[in-house]
Amino acid sequence: MNKRLIAGVIAAASCGYLLWQYFTPVEIVAVHDGNTILVRHFPYLKSRQIAWWEANKDMIQAQYGIPNKREDDYYSVVIMDFGEGYRIDRGTDEDSDLLCFDDMPVDARCIEKKIRFWIRFSQNTGMLYR
Repeated sequence: MNKRLIAGVIAAASCGYLLWQYFTPVEIVAVHDGNTILVRHFPYLKSRQIAWWEANKDMIQAQYGIPNKREDDYYSVVIMDFGEGYRIDRGTDEDSDLLCFDDMPVDARCIEKKIRFWIRFSQNTGMLYR
């Protein structure tokens, strides 16, 4: 009886977590360099990531001017996890995995490199999602 109760609690907690992940909306925290979007609560499944991009790309284009298309219609957009927020690059080995944005005038202008989704389009290859 005790094992069933524990299994039921674990199953309920797992289902609750999955539902929370499914229904929590993606939050766009910041946009940098004309092609980098920092987000919270980005979907884990590639199919949901693509669906989110397809549903929101017009809004992102209107509000943030992303994607920036070149003359040959090429563009690249990187969606990164905002994680614990901006950090200061102290120049140590621990900070080697930071991406810093030069468009911010403050010291805390770096985030951990956690690429969640990458969209690229060119006339030769078409649309690529990674």
